[in-house]
Amino acid sequence: MTKTALLGATAMIAALVSAPAMAQKAKDTVRLGLTAPIQTLSYYLDPKPETVFEAEAVFDNLIIFDEKNLKFSPLLAKSWKQVDDKTLEFQLRDDIKWHDGEKFDADDVVSTFSWILDPKSQIRFKGNWEFIEKVEKTGPHTVRVIAKEPTPYALTRLAYLTSM
Repeated sequence: MTKTALLGATAMIAALVSAPAMAQKAKDTVRLGLTAPIQTLSYYLDPKPETVFEAEAVFDNLIIFDEKNLKFSPLLAKSWKQVDDKTLEFQLRDDIKWHDGEKFDADDVVSTFSWILDPKSQIRFKGNWEFIEKVEKTGPHTVRVIAKEPTPYALTRLAYLTSM
């Protein structure tokens, strides 16, 4: 093969490979190629990258870490404060609804943590929440997360690992 023919063939292959992907707009469907099947949308029960990717489209956390600005930001909570060296208090947003139309409130947060902390719950990486002693509802849209001891990484665990 001549140098010119090789160059032409390479250019043609590059043009074909770099063509825009054509979505199936008529079917209004998103298709994702995954390396492993998803067993559930709960990354508490199936903690692998594929599940996390899907779960993040459905569930939210109380707070997130804004990696661009390098700070924690509210998400389901509208604010939080450190009450003492073991206690975080979250003021929850009152404008959030679940997929079924029910309002999100402090009972939902307490229920989620009660399930996570329940010794009978079969969560693979349960150690991520072992620092928590209890979670209390202190108002319709206020909860306290109380640690067993001062925990410098508590906000990080809540921002990255704890969805509602």
